[in-house]
Amino acid sequence: MSTTHAGAKRGNPDITWHGFKARSMPEVPSWIESLGRFGHVAKGVVYFIIGFLAFQLAIGAGGELSGSREAIREIGQQPFGRLLLGLVATGLLGYTAWRWVQAIRDTEGAGTDAKGICKRLGYAVSGAAYLSLGCFAGSRALGFGGSSSGSSGSVLLDSSLGRVVLVVAGIVTVGVALYFVYKAYLASFMTKYRLGEMNDTARKVALNAGRIGLSTRAVAFAIIGGFIFVSALRGTADGEIAGMSDALAMIAAQEYGKILIGITGFGLMCYAVHMFLMARYRRFNVA
Repeated sequence: MSTTHAGAKRGNPDITWHGFKARSMPEVPSWIESLGRFGHVAKGVVYFIIGFLAFQLAIGAGGELSGSREAIREIGQQPFGRLLLGLVATGLLGYTAWRWVQAIRDTEGAGTDAKGICKRLGYAVSGAAYLSLGCFAGSRALGFGGSSSGSSGSVLLDSSLGRVVLVVAGIVTVGVALYFVYKAYLASFMTKYRLGEMNDTARKVALNAGRIGLSTRAVAFAIIGGFIFVSALRGTADGEIAGMSDALAMIAAQEYGKILIGITGFGLMCYAVHMFLMARYRRFNVA
């Protein structure tokens, strides 16, 4: 990457930093910006809790291997837990709406060619995943137990078509992991920041937290995709589709597992920082 600075003044939206420059974006109404920022915060909170609990476990300070739903439950156990859950649920549902708006209105300028359509479909699928998590948080906030999706794997494995669906899902999940590695290597997320409004320290934190966080998610997604793929081929899923907690458990089971899970927990917290910085500095071209 080039290390040339173009535009010295902080606040200039058109500066170039280490070869990165905020790219142009289609115009959007202000309500879309609100959805995006609030949603990034909620997503960051969930990932920070997952990473923090894993890191605590690694250093022997308690903690546990948890996924998104376990993180939601952890939030509910805090003082004013139901209020916090309501805020997280609102944020996650906002993030869902933001993802679907990205897909439908093409707020990222992905276009209508094959690559652009794939990106926009990815936004829509991501939105559906966070819709489920947001509804789970909302149900806990309202005092309901929240439904579990643990039997979905067994249901799909009951038919040949279902197993084909799981094979495809496993391949797609591994593909997403490879895409995260690609994004981390290029650090393409930096072009979404309002670089001119960030000081040099914030830019460096954004670059490093984004790369570490995306790389960590890539490892987790590759493991999850592998679990799903193997379950489909074998016809057994032990009652549930693998999730983040299963991926963390596999990492912890390796030689030097505590060190690896500590690194993974730190990486997930870095991803949370990446989300918080996106919430603060992400560029929205508000009409």
